[in-house]
Amino acid sequence: MGKSAKQRANLKDQKLKRTVFIVSLLILVAKLTLVLSVKNGGWLGADGESYLKGVDALIKSGLSSKESVLVYWPAGYSIFIWAFSFISLTKLIYLISISQTILYFIASAFFVDRIRETRLSKYTMALTLVLGLNPTLSLSSLTVGYESLVASCMLASIAIIIRYEQEQKNRTDLFRALLGFGLIQSFSAFLQPRGLVIGFFMLFCWGTFHQSWKHFTTIVVLGTCIMMILPVALVIRNVSSGNGAVISRNLGVTMSLGAGDKATGGYGNTGGVPCPPIPPAAVTTDGQLVKCTLSWYFQHPRKGVILALKKSVYFWSPWYGPIANGTMARNPWLKIDPVRNMDTTRQGHNLVYGWFGKVISWIWLLSGLFLLFFGFRWLQRLGGLESQISVLVGVPVLTAWLTAVGTIGDHRFRLPTLGLSLFLQVVGYFGLRERLTRAQGPVN
Repeated sequence: MGKSAKQRANLKDQKLKRTVFIVSLLILVAKLTLVLSVKNGGWLGADGESYLKGVDALIKSGLSSKESVLVYWPAGYSIFIWAFSFISLTKLIYLISISQTILYFIASAFFVDRIRETRLSKYTMALTLVLGLNPTLSLSSLTVGYESLVASCMLASIAIIIRYEQEQKNRTDLFRALLGFGLIQSFSAFLQPRGLVIGFFMLFCWGTFHQSWKHFTTIVVLGTCIMMILPVALVIRNVSSGNGAVISRNLGVTMSLGAGDKATGGYGNTGGVPCPPIPPAAVTTDGQLVKCTLSWYFQHPRKGVILALKKSVYFWSPWYGPIANGTMARNPWLKIDPVRNMDTTRQGHNLVYGWFGKVISWIWLLSGLFLLFFGFRWLQRLGGLESQISVLVGVPVLTAWLTAVGTIGDHRFRLPTLGLSLFLQVVGYFGLRERLTRAQGPVN
């Protein structure tokens, strides 16, 4: 009898696995069909022209190009695109969109498959649909921008840790997991340096799951060393091009724009802090801007707190509407977004930006945050591996949020961790529904 029940459970699990894979594959085919139907195969993202300008410089001058755009923004994404130029220049955006779409499919399918092996298996289909059909996150793989690739890295790297924690844990398994995690997060940091910070905190949390100090040290130290490979390669590239031992030079500028007496906390503001160059230098360096900005925050703690609240609102704000703020004007979803399409007449504009639109926007923002935090707490209460997953998923989301607080409140900054916050919201929705069902009790 017990054996029969176990067999039925296995058959049910295999059916779920097969169904989830078929649904994911259908979504992938639909997206690839869209790539072929869109002019040029995709769209430019917020900094698309800058990345393509970097590609042009790499084509003309090679890896040691002195083009300023390759050091102001991290050169990693331009190098990624440059690799496809050896296949075809005329179909470059097609190649970018197809590769990013396939990588996102692999990463999300891997993540969902690992979740299926936990006590959260009943949420698997909902999670598959949300990750695959969320318009902004899913369509971001069809834009020239690093966000989709980093989102894929986040999902895949967490899935690797989950798999290690689920399966036989010997030294070889640990080294394989660290190699996989480290290389994926190294690529993420190659595209966007804040991936280093997120990756380090993830390694630290992973290490705390184990009682052994030796185990903790191995995870943090070895994982960090592997994770540094591609960022160090970027530093070497910048040194060889005469731009100094840096990964990029836009941190200080971004931090400064988000601070200052006239700053609003978002883009399109008059932010900035006084930071004259230190003689004999004639130009203020990025490192000096970082120091000046931090000094301003220490001298103006009250203004800093107010700006932090504003940046938090902008970070979690909708993609369009009265409280939206950021650099998502090229979000492909906005081409068909009913809210934006409504804003084509005076009456529609008044509705979207009037009191009704503001109320709906705040409900959307606050309900999303509520589900996210509820999902985190629900996983914590489950204990075991599920509690560990809550930390692994929550840390990158929190780090991205705090990064926005330290720089500029831009809703585009949540895209790289959007897959993780959507996961918490899915868990939060089903967890809340289950709690409400328990509270109502049995129906007579």
